[in-house]
Amino acid sequence: MASGSVNDLRIVLLGKNESENNEVGNITLGTTVFQSKAPSYSQYLSEIISGTVEKKRITVINTRLLQPHLLQHQIIKGVRECVSLSAPGPHSIALVLQYKDFTEEDMRKVNFVLSHFSKQAIKHTIVVTTDEDTITSKITSKIWNNAIYNLIKVCGGGHLKFDSRNSGWRSEMLKRTEEILKKEHEEFLICNMYEDGDDGSSVDENLSRSGGSVREDDKEEDPVESTKTGRDGGGLSKRYFSEQYF
Repeated sequence: MASGSVNDLRIVLLGKNESENNEVGNITLGTTVFQSKAPSYSQYLSEIISGTVEKKRITVINTRLLQPHLLQHQIIKGVRECVSLSAPGPHSIALVLQYKDFTEEDMRKVNFVLSHFSKQAIKHTIVVTTDEDTITSKITSKIWNNAIYNLIKVCGGGHLKFDSRNSGWRSEMLKRTEEILKKEHEEFLICNMYEDGDDGSSVDENLSRSGGSVREDDKEEDPVESTKTGRDGGGLSKRYFSEQYF
């Protein structure tokens, strides 16, 4: 069993909607620390903030790994950076989704990202939806909803409906994370160790060409990494992991 304590939880946020990710992260930490329109945030693939919540040390790693137009090598680098920030490994992954905006391409990206964390990542994942499940007459809407339903079935943490007005939501999120650890008999997710690839093409192009796997000839050297640290109010610590792509 991996070492660690459930009093020191590390949670990764995955989602393509930045404002929704930020709100989930803020509620989880109990204060507004992730800013929706922060100019510097767009330069980074991951932002990490830690604080004491409900007598636990909570670290939230807010990522941009499902953002549109990211190239395959940028996502793989971003996963590696996220693994580094959550060392020795995240306890849970909160997959922040919206029923009204979840396509088949998004589904492929989710599978791609999770598989690069670990084959076991899906068992440590909680689906968090931030909008209502309203099936319309449009066939595409039904397909998107079915994709989310299928994700919920296989995710170890099941499904949570996000509710910023519910004071007990954060407690339920932390409870789900601890239930995952008990179920998997682990204290955190053991992530992959790998070299990343870069052929300059998009994720969707590579997924359709290679079935979501990384080719052996898609290798490159490690990027130059840099961090900056600071202190926020309320005993929160903030750090960015740089991967500029604009």
